[in-house]
Amino acid sequence: MGVLFLAGACTGAKPLPVASGPPSTSPSSSAGGSPSGSPASSPVIDPLCKPPPPEKPGQQKGGALPPAIARIADQVEEERGLKFKRPVAPEPVSRQQIARMLTRSYQEQYPKAQAAAEGRALITMGALPAGTDLYKAVLDFGTSQILGFYDTQTHKLVFQSNKAFSPLARFTLAHELTHALQDQNFGLERLDRLNRVCRDDRAEAFLSLIEGDAVESQIRWARSSLSNDDIRQIQREAAGFPPPPASVPRFVQEEFRFPYAAGQSFVETIIARGGLDALDNALRHPPVSTEQVLHPAKYPKDTPRDVRASDISAKLGKGWKATDFSDVGEGFLQDMFQLELPAPEARQAAAGWDGGQYRAFGKGSRTAVLLTTVWDTERDAGEFSATMGRWISKRSAKVVRKGTSVTVLFASDKATLRILETAVG
Repeated sequence: MGVLFLAGACTGAKPLPVASGPPSTSPSSSAGGSPSGSPASSPVIDPLCKPPPPEKPGQQKGGALPPAIARIADQVEEERGLKFKRPVAPEPVSRQQIARMLTRSYQEQYPKAQAAAEGRALITMGALPAGTDLYKAVLDFGTSQILGFYDTQTHKLVFQSNKAFSPLARFTLAHELTHALQDQNFGLERLDRLNRVCRDDRAEAFLSLIEGDAVESQIRWARSSLSNDDIRQIQREAAGFPPPPASVPRFVQEEFRFPYAAGQSFVETIIARGGLDALDNALRHPPVSTEQVLHPAKYPKDTPRDVRASDISAKLGKGWKATDFSDVGEGFLQDMFQLELPAPEARQAAAGWDGGQYRAFGKGSRTAVLLTTVWDTERDAGEFSATMGRWISKRSAKVVRKGTSVTVLFASDKATLRILETAVG
């Protein structure tokens, strides 16, 4: 979608990584979804990866910034150690205007049919409650929680404000101005390219770096440029921000929020290693997995294997077709497990990930999902298998482990699980 957000209570948000389809991967060697070990840069694009047409580039407006905004832009430049290379024209709008803009963008970039297929897969896996309308959940979260956004394709910078230009509006603007600096100095169109070829975990990792940098930058700006009274006012406004609507399941919220919390922690580690120069270098050579984001010691050398869950629709029988697929990175697994398990157990079960993907299939009201994962060691695979075994205890599913590879079969009902087991063999 090419849009970078800042949401309420100083928490960022974006459409689900899987909204634009999963990352392309290399073909598997068997119908059961055995992973391949091909390079992460594989150019193969999955047939299900059908991103929407790109937005038309926006024209940059000239002219001088209003003094109050120009002052913030100068301060953000100083805090971040970067310079604007061309004029940027922030657009202050009302909350209602932001909601309308985002609604139009979602309607263009996230087709309802795509959201429905993705929703059925996530429900079958247990990540979403039965009956969830994923399109509505994403739209409701975005239009109720987002305070501002920067569009990497049109270079539009929009933030919620009013005539008073409150401390929260300035705080939001500092975040979005950091995105403009990143874009002008390092080129954020690379994120759009990853999304367009459906490299979701890789895109999520890059997004986490981008958002973590913007969060860290706005916090540094606030500490040096706002008064204690201003900061207290921001805290009061954030505390009064409405919670996400009841239509937004926890998994959707966590997937929106991941790049901000995990990204800021990653950025703090990178800065501790080598200052802003190291951060700039990371933007030139971003992390390639959410595993690297969660474990900065694995950046940049520990790269994952490309894994593809096979298209077994023909083996499922007449009327079955592939409907959805997605990267399943460490961040995805951690967020999913934490829905029902204590955070330490969820983190431990997802650690040691080395690649993963699910592929979903549908026939009428039936859904089958094939999840293929690989792990660093057999011990890691065993820990994941044991935790997944508890996860599926209330679901129609089965775990199959072979060495460092773990395949999980999910189904909407027991009869569909039997069909899936037969197809996988």
